[in-house]
Amino acid sequence: MKNKRITVLYVHANNTDIGGADYCLFKLAAELDPDKFRPIVCLSEKTEIVDLYNRAGIKTYIIEMARIKKSKNPFFLLKLIMKFVPTVDRLYKIIKNEQVDIVHGNDLLDIYGPIAGKIAKIPTVQYVRWILVSPSWLKKLLTFIVYIINDQVMAVSNGVANEMFSRNGVVLPKIITCYDWIDMDRVGHSEKGNDIKSEYNIPQNVPVVGCVGRLEYWKGQEVFIKAAAEVLEQFPEARFLVVGGGVKGRGREAYIDQLKELGKKLNITHRIIFTGHRSDILNTMNSIDIFIHTSITPDPLPGVIMEAMYCSRPVIGADAGGVPEEVLDGVTGWRYTPGDNRELAKKIICLLERPELASQMGDAGKKRVEEVFNKKKLCTRIENIYIKLVID
Repeated sequence: MKNKRITVLYVHANNTDIGGADYCLFKLAAELDPDKFRPIVCLSEKTEIVDLYNRAGIKTYIIEMARIKKSKNPFFLLKLIMKFVPTVDRLYKIIKNEQVDIVHGNDLLDIYGPIAGKIAKIPTVQYVRWILVSPSWLKKLLTFIVYIINDQVMAVSNGVANEMFSRNGVVLPKIITCYDWIDMDRVGHSEKGNDIKSEYNIPQNVPVVGCVGRLEYWKGQEVFIKAAAEVLEQFPEARFLVVGGGVKGRGREAYIDQLKELGKKLNITHRIIFTGHRSDILNTMNSIDIFIHTSITPDPLPGVIMEAMYCSRPVIGADAGGVPEEVLDGVTGWRYTPGDNRELAKKIICLLERPELASQMGDAGKKRVEEVFNKKKLCTRIENIYIKLVID
């Protein structure tokens, strides 16, 4: 191994909706020490993120991989079964042709790569960036499959490890927590944009509360809007930014209309701003005063919280999943009961009333994200895992 770089094949089948898992995979592949590692990425669709890989000089394969998902449709299950073996076979050929040393699946459902790796008799690793709440039988089945086919399973947070891979309160032996990190430059979030307040005619002295993320039900933006209605009773001039685009498929397109209808019902449309998708996240974060995270189901380790902390913004986050590992309650922000818009509103009001406290929390958050979610430290840890698996 002294004179040979370790070739790592990353496999991500569920890349239809570009989100945190996609960007985190790119950041990992791009951050590997080029003197020691050679990353290759295999995706199921050619999305805009492929341009990032191309610019970074990372070889990318696009092959058809049926998306594994919950479905009672027998035709879907039949299609999945029919495509399963050809997909694994294609990946096996890539492994052999590229002389791959280790295969890394990018999320809970990315089992194609590890299975192909097992057939090729090379080490396999799988990240788990998802907390599946129900049904319990599917959760048990998927975690069992992931556990037995991999040499190492990386949970993106202790919350994921405890929720998905603990038995009688004890996390299983092959599970290790490996945090994601932020890299505002590498993923394009630092693109310059217009000044948010000027763009939306917001007076400079008016407080802005922001929520950033894809608009889909489990992200809970309706909690944000309901809380906004209560906050506006005491701070009528405040503005509330809903930053993010809608998603397609399975009826999810309707959610943005539901959110706008809720704003109308609460008579606060003049204070709610839907910006749509934005790539200038650094610019956006620097334009808000308080960042709100609203997921109503456990969020594994929301990168958007790290981004807000990096920009010295106090964070009020839903107390579940990996959020407690990011937001230190009372230090870098506050946590609240997921879905409780009244509790959320009270905490927003408290920070708006005490801007000096909000500033202190923002500074503490900046320090925490630099220390705990340091990309060099975290990537080196993953590199060491790869080296150990290949050598052993």
